[in-house]
Amino acid sequence: MKKLLFYFSIIFLFGSCVTMKIQDITPTGKNSVLLPALTPHVDIKSFENTYINLSPVFIESRPVFYGTDLWGVDLIETRAYADADPRIQDAVSIFIKDVKENITDPYGEKQGDILCRITFGDVNSRGLGWFFLSSLTLYVPNLFGMPYMSNKANIELEVQIFDNNKELIKRYQADCTNKKYVALYWGSNYPTAARRANAAAFKCAMNKIKKQIELDAPEIIKKLKDTM
Repeated sequence: MKKLLFYFSIIFLFGSCVTMKIQDITPTGKNSVLLPALTPHVDIKSFENTYINLSPVFIESRPVFYGTDLWGVDLIETRAYADADPRIQDAVSIFIKDVKENITDPYGEKQGDILCRITFGDVNSRGLGWFFLSSLTLYVPNLFGMPYMSNKANIELEVQIFDNNKELIKRYQADCTNKKYVALYWGSNYPTAARRANAAAFKCAMNKIKKQIELDAPEIIKKLKDTM
């Protein structure tokens, strides 16, 4: 019996069919009024503090373009390293793409900066009730589509917009929750489910912030131009 349970565990954890795709980290929803070109930044410490690597290894980050100590925090873009939680790079990619494709006009002289930080993140919540139920029923319901496990990600983001004098113009917050399932035929394995849930929650929170920015766009544009 123990061997049977072991084999089922291997199948469900690594045999699921849904993998991470580029669409998972591609933001959607372009604002009808775009802001002038802004330089995107992320508070990398807030990202690192949110994500615990899917395997317990050291996370390393180094400044790539912008250096540190702007507005009193470490603000850098980050590259994905082999030992970093992949959800960090997923989230950074979503934010930068959203800024350049859906929030601002990427062309022309930069008229300010836009910063993203994670103010709250519960991204490692595993739904183990499915696992215990599966074990009690010898995994038979899983053969007919019942999930084996779930992962829920709850993200709260803060986005700040600064003019060229580093003066804060606007500040926005939004949160969102998403859940992905581990299943035999239609779900992902656990690491992929965790990444997909996080990416979906991050995009959802950004969509809420984009709507707020869109409403304030005329005011933001005017204030940015006043500092040129």
